[in-house]
Amino acid sequence: MDAKTALDTKIRPKLEESFGAAMTEMILNGHAQRLGVNLSLPTQDQYVQLAEAIATDQRVQEMWGTSKAQFQALAWKGALRA
Repeated sequence: MDAKTALDTKIRPKLEESFGAAMTEMILNGHAQRLGVNLSLPTQDQYVQLAEAIATDQRVQEMWGTSKAQFQALAWKGALRA
């Protein structure tokens, strides 16, 4: 699976389940801007960086807990191999 498809079908929906669309966009855009990631066309390396950054986001860790956030990052990164 390419990085854009993984972002749109794995990361975004999972965040929206917990945070809603508006907060999801804030989380994604904030990390994308900080990392220099173009969300319209992320590379695989950028996708991995984004997944790791989201997993360490304070809001995500408060909602899911550190272990679940780290587990989710592994699952997201695994989507690239699918």
